[in-house]
Amino acid sequence: MLAVATIREDLPSVTAALEQLGAQIVDIVAPGGERLVALARVADDRSTESVSARLRVAGHMAVTRPDGGARLAAWERDTAPVAFGDRLSVCLAWSEHDRSGFANLVELGPGGFGSGHHPTTRMILEMLVERIEGGERVLDIGCGSGILALAVARLGASRAVGIDVKPEAVEATRRNAALNGVSDRVEATGSDLAIEGAFDLVLANIARAGIVALADELVAHVVDNGQLILSGITPQQCDQVIGFLRPMVEIERRIEGDWAVLVLGRVSADGA
Repeated sequence: MLAVATIREDLPSVTAALEQLGAQIVDIVAPGGERLVALARVADDRSTESVSARLRVAGHMAVTRPDGGARLAAWERDTAPVAFGDRLSVCLAWSEHDRSGFANLVELGPGGFGSGHHPTTRMILEMLVERIEGGERVLDIGCGSGILALAVARLGASRAVGIDVKPEAVEATRRNAALNGVSDRVEATGSDLAIEGAFDLVLANIARAGIVALADELVAHVVDNGQLILSGITPQQCDQVIGFLRPMVEIERRIEGDWAVLVLGRVSADGA
């Protein structure tokens, strides 16, 4: 089975593209807002993934979907919208779950890591909901799907810059920014920290080795009284990571299972 996220005005082009590739729509789900999800079946089940890939190349948000059983149950669980208090929510574009009533919804298309379900991403999003008040400049190192940059834009940040060494992640972030109508405030680049100026918040969900390798650059991009939020590390790695990020000091630490998130702060030049 194929699931193709679309909107009503684009449904005819999705239908035509599916028919051209030997697939036929069997159901259309309207999960809320303008979003539609077209469910389609391919005559030859072995070609479902190739049809999905060809649809994505053509610009459609298509993924393969299990037909039933335990795999479909897992799919339904993993595609459920995730709410972060009453200020933010995240949902995959092809989710069939009702998403009406979710605040500041961020939709994600195919490509890039990060859907809001993994503990590291989820804990960072929870911290961003608590910290973003509006007008902040945010730098996201290892942007993946762009989920963190999109979230801060939804919460009111004035500018979010995502960086990733993977070209597919950069493209996914740009596509998702356009999907959510925030391309004017969300940028994505593959340049290794070739970014001028400092930011109110610097985010890095990139694992211990990446944090250590980029420690000096991470610190340099935080404004006085700004904060650095890190994850992709285990609880046992926290103290070691902090040692590489001096003179920044720990403000908060959260742990969930095998994962930890650190918030570090830069003391201003006058010591305030």
